[in-house]
Amino acid sequence: MLWLILSLFAALGWSIASFFDNYATDVVFRAKTPQAMKILNGIVYLALAAIMFFVAPPEQIELWQVALLLLSGVVTSSASIFYYQGLKTEEATSATIYYQLIPVLYLIIGWIFFNETISLQQFLGFFIILSAPLIVIFSRKRPKSRRKEVAAGLYFLIYTIMAGASGLLSTEVGKDMNYQTVFFYFILGRGLMDILLYLCNKSWRQRILYIMRRKKKQFLAATLSGTLISLTGEFAYRQSLILGVTALASVVANASQLVITFILGIVLSLIWPKFGREKLKRHVIVAHLIAVVLCVVGVIFLQ
Repeated sequence: MLWLILSLFAALGWSIASFFDNYATDVVFRAKTPQAMKILNGIVYLALAAIMFFVAPPEQIELWQVALLLLSGVVTSSASIFYYQGLKTEEATSATIYYQLIPVLYLIIGWIFFNETISLQQFLGFFIILSAPLIVIFSRKRPKSRRKEVAAGLYFLIYTIMAGASGLLSTEVGKDMNYQTVFFYFILGRGLMDILLYLCNKSWRQRILYIMRRKKKQFLAATLSGTLISLTGEFAYRQSLILGVTALASVVANASQLVITFILGIVLSLIWPKFGREKLKRHVIVAHLIAVVLCVVGVIFLQ
């Protein structure tokens, strides 16, 4: 049962981390160039990679495998630019709904490139999941709100596709390796790319200098907490895949993350509005609830 506990723990970690990201984007950065926080993420990833190198060194692998695992981290780092862009106008629950498109992406890639068959049940799950973001978009009563929702949805969609491709790449390349090796090169590539993107962007550097002068404690607390919690969740999830049935561990983690994020969003918004930051209007809650249920059902159908 350890795989089940780890899957639920991963879902909880991802959910909490998404609220830290949302808080940092809206409150600390006030939706102005939140991607600049990647510099701190990069430092954390490289520090963790250094610790892993000495505590649990990676195994010897081919150079092309190293390059592809590093590329997996680079792609995820690049994808997070769109993730933060989407968070500028949307809340954590909406972002989590789009993440459920990742198994859909895996299904399509398997069908196109690996001649895998798609069952009627999976086909149904495909359309159920696709309907969830549309329900959220059309829950907006004003056209302007809908346009913002569509724009944020496109950013989250790009992030999801890139993150899914990154996950698929690391899974295929590292399927015969120990997990520590795959994780080491992934966070190394992500950390290096985070710092490179920061150094190449003058507006990001200027924004960080401003934030460090005005909101240093908030910035460090929110960003460090979110990054460390997210990494802990990712580690727990990967371990659950190894210890349990992969498909079952995946569906438990994905479905649980949706439900936990939805519940936390309401609770946190009631007791700490600046952190929860969910829109607690009745029609919005109902739309998100329906979308969450559809995603959970769709993800189950895909497995």
